[in-house]
Amino acid sequence: MKEARERAGNTEIAYGWVVVLFSFSVIAFCGSAFFITIVSLKTISLEFGWPRAYASLGYSMLMLGTGLGGILMGWWSDRVGVAIPVAVGILMSAAGCVIASSSHSLFPFLIAHFVFFGLLGNSAFFVPLLTNVTHWFDVRRGLAVGIVATGQSLAGTLWIPVFTHVSERIGWRTSFLYYAVFLVCMLPVTLALRRTPPSKPAAKKAPAGTAESLLVTLVSPNLLVTLLSAAIVCCCVSMAMPIVHLVSHVTDLGYSRARGAEIIAIALSCSIFSRIAWGWVSDQIGGLPTLLLASLLQTVMVYLFSLTDHIPSMYVVGIFFGLAYGGIVPAYTIIMRHLLPLKAITLRVGIVLFFGGVGMALGGWLGGRIFDMAGHYSLAFLTGAAFNVCNILIVGFLTAKYWHQRRMKAGAST
Repeated sequence: MKEARERAGNTEIAYGWVVVLFSFSVIAFCGSAFFITIVSLKTISLEFGWPRAYASLGYSMLMLGTGLGGILMGWWSDRVGVAIPVAVGILMSAAGCVIASSSHSLFPFLIAHFVFFGLLGNSAFFVPLLTNVTHWFDVRRGLAVGIVATGQSLAGTLWIPVFTHVSERIGWRTSFLYYAVFLVCMLPVTLALRRTPPSKPAAKKAPAGTAESLLVTLVSPNLLVTLLSAAIVCCCVSMAMPIVHLVSHVTDLGYSRARGAEIIAIALSCSIFSRIAWGWVSDQIGGLPTLLLASLLQTVMVYLFSLTDHIPSMYVVGIFFGLAYGGIVPAYTIIMRHLLPLKAITLRVGIVLFFGGVGMALGGWLGGRIFDMAGHYSLAFLTGAAFNVCNILIVGFLTAKYWHQRRMKAGAST
């Protein structure tokens, strides 16, 4: 049995699961400073006398910084491994907490989010760690990557209630300082990531008639990347609006901040399970139909946020929103891995996910801007649903074209 696995090119060893555990821990515990800003958005706006578009701009700058920094950190981790970049990311995030806590104007507040939380902080976690874990697995690679990716969802589920509770008692500034101390204590985790992964098996050329060869008559690789980049911007604009503004929206309706935090935490916890579930669905029907279904569900849920003003209904909508959006971003990676040639696949995935960060940044800012103009969030959620409709049109076009080509291919072979 062992010899058969070796002939098959299997490189999995038990230490890979240690890497999975510690990679998951870093993503779940070390990249969550911006949640303090989210749960304290209304308080920060009132303290500084800012419109909410200014306070929510911190989240937008973080997403832009994370997208740009992911390219740099990916390049660096390919050369030195992930341990050093992750350690730098933890230290920079801690420094950002200190800067944010002591900021008395918009500029240092945004610098903390863009440079320290984003460009040099969170960018060192998600993309490098996910890429690294793929080198430890081949047979169970999808399971390993899925476990690591759920760290993002657990982070929101855990930290939003914690930061809400803590910031209500000691203030948002002191909350940042306490989290900085916690981050420094997490540095020893990086020691488990220093070990070099097994050699990655050489990729085999895809046989004729596979999904990659179907791409020739589907769309060109560059056009596919362009369309997916536009699609992910649209769905992430919609996704960001409830994530960033739902706590403030709930308090505007007269409910406590804790209720809003609970709704977001429930949505994030549901996304933990939905990432696994949507992954299974994509194995059955493909990445494009999976993305289309998840996007349809997200559109409906964001639209319902604009209509719902009762807490029990909001909890239900939050659950289905979490079930929807949890499968969206991973689906883009599955689609590109399925349809694009292996050459330059990492670069193309990075480009599309960068535009996902742009969409999250735009959605966070736009939600606050629309509130400042309209005085309520209903119009913002309607705008988010409209952006998601644009995503559905793009993904629907690609799905229809892909399935048409599959039918043509099947007809030609019979």
